[in-house]
Amino acid sequence: MRKEVEMKITKINYGSAVFFGAVALVMYLLLGLLQWSLKDVLVAQGIVITWVQTFVVVPLVGAIVGYLITLLVIGIYNLVAMRYPIGWTVKK
Repeated sequence: MRKEVEMKITKINYGSAVFFGAVALVMYLLLGLLQWSLKDVLVAQGIVITWVQTFVVVPLVGAIVGYLITLLVIGIYNLVAMRYPIGWTVKK
């Protein structure tokens, strides 16, 4: 006979935000590479781009913002999940 097990997600670990911060860092580093490859086109339009802006400022600011937004979303979820946890039933 199968037994039903109820599973609930009541709290998400804040450490998982580090993963999303790392993903944001890589994503914005790739964006910086794209921006650097279009440097000549952007200079022709009057937009000056430096390597510090492209490879340091944009990826770090993007990663920090991505990390902080993820922390905020996890915090909101944890507050709501204390009262209304997401749950489902699994048959084992």
